[in-house]
Amino acid sequence: MALQNGSLLSSDRKCVRSPRMKNHKLIVSQSLIRSYRASIQDELQKHAYNFVLCDPGLPDHPIVYASDGFLEMTGYSRDEVLGRNCRFLQGRDTDKRAIVEIREAIREERDCQIKILNYTKAGKPFWNLFHLAPVFSQQDGRVVHFVGVQLPISSKLAARKDGHLTGLELSFDELEFEEHFDNPSCKNYHLSEEDKQRAFAAVKAVLQELANSSCKGVSSMRSKSFSEGVIPPGFVATSLLLALTRIPHSFVLTDPHLPDMPIVHASLEFLELTGYTREEVIGRNCRFLQGPDTDLAPIEELRSSISEGQTCTVRILNYRKNKEPFWNSLHISPVRNSSGKVVSLFLTHSLKCSPFQVAYYAGIQVAVSHSSEEDEGRARMQQLGTLGAIKVAVRSIQTGAVLRKSKTIS
Repeated sequence: MALQNGSLLSSDRKCVRSPRMKNHKLIVSQSLIRSYRASIQDELQKHAYNFVLCDPGLPDHPIVYASDGFLEMTGYSRDEVLGRNCRFLQGRDTDKRAIVEIREAIREERDCQIKILNYTKAGKPFWNLFHLAPVFSQQDGRVVHFVGVQLPISSKLAARKDGHLTGLELSFDELEFEEHFDNPSCKNYHLSEEDKQRAFAAVKAVLQELANSSCKGVSSMRSKSFSEGVIPPGFVATSLLLALTRIPHSFVLTDPHLPDMPIVHASLEFLELTGYTREEVIGRNCRFLQGPDTDLAPIEELRSSISEGQTCTVRILNYRKNKEPFWNSLHISPVRNSSGKVVSLFLTHSLKCSPFQVAYYAGIQVAVSHSSEEDEGRARMQQLGTLGAIKVAVRSIQTGAVLRKSKTIS
């Protein structure tokens, strides 16, 4: 997608994916498999709504499922949609304020309902009532996916009947793009409660299907304890997750406030380097990378640095999931949050350093040869750059934002 004067050119709509999404089909399919039964796509196909599922845990928050109605509405094929961020629907006259409202709702993990001008693959504009809703894990409170339902509004549909918008069930073929785009009745039309309820009903139906098909427990609401302001240990907010997924290097975040200091976030590059899936990594201590020929000396050096709250860089022999060994230049460093405080006092019992500063430990991995100074210099530069990006991401996130009450925007 091209940008000119800050706007998307609707004529430039080639399918562009990040080079990090090399295996985007596999990555996208895994996004559904890890949370739902294998039949989830068949179950979702039963719904005639226009909707998508997006995964905030993948780079650029891509679409991982698109309904037939969405594809018909936009003119794109499924291959052109999966693995892409929804911004390809934006165009020259899309209101930037609407985009900001949606972004803020995603960062704050809440519902959002808004009228927005989007564009089809052919470049034709159409108004739609967009309803966004998070899907929460009942295990740890994280946002698993976002559901986005689009209900198209044309000038025909904008005609009032008894003071309400009617006909949202009409097929997309009945819409007249040029007419409703030029006609200010859509642009200036104020959504009624009935309009909002129609969109909400569609979202509710999709969310119920996801809950019914979940193999790990998902819901449209977090657990009661979380809603009361108790953030569970190891929780990573969507606002932080979105920032972390933009960092294109191999790294993990571990939580020193939890027993055995488990991994709470792993980058896509880490998973590709080691061969493990995200489900096989999250919640485990990094020692699973060690093997029969791993030297104990660098391990003791790492443990000593962590206990003293210090940074450390070692060259260590690690093993991929397939048992293949590789030399890893590993840099670890404490990462402090913006307030300098932690959410748990477990640290006071596990570390000798001050318990009220460290939020996470970052572990940054670079595959190197056994003894190459050139490799070491390259690794060091990459590690410092990655660590800087991680620190900026963590310190810029205000945890309180995820505890705000849900609200609807109209």
